[in-house]
Amino acid sequence: MGMIDELKALGADTDDALTRFMGNTELFERMLKKLPKVVEEAPVMPYLKSGDPDMAMTNAHTLKGVIGNLSLTPLYNGYAEVVDLLRDEKPEKAAAQFEKTLSLQNDILECIKKYM
Repeated sequence: MGMIDELKALGADTDDALTRFMGNTELFERMLKKLPKVVEEAPVMPYLKSGDPDMAMTNAHTLKGVIGNLSLTPLYNGYAEVVDLLRDEKPEKAAAQFEKTLSLQNDILECIKKYM
């Protein structure tokens, strides 16, 4: 089983992603391998904990877009909920939702890193 199959097992819509990448599996995998660095460079939780919901929303929104383009659907849905809660000025609920999202994010990042 390769990275794409493993991500599909984690709920990613890899068929949609491959359509977006015009069937270019190599390009899709190359973009997936950039995700760990993007996640590292756009932290969310530190800003939620330090009381900076604007920066948390900026980073969560950035990650939501990147993750959406990669069709990592369950992770996208988690980030979309975090962004919505932050827009509604509910940082505590956003932090709780983000905690739920972290487990899946860690599984996805672990899968990707295995193929780097």
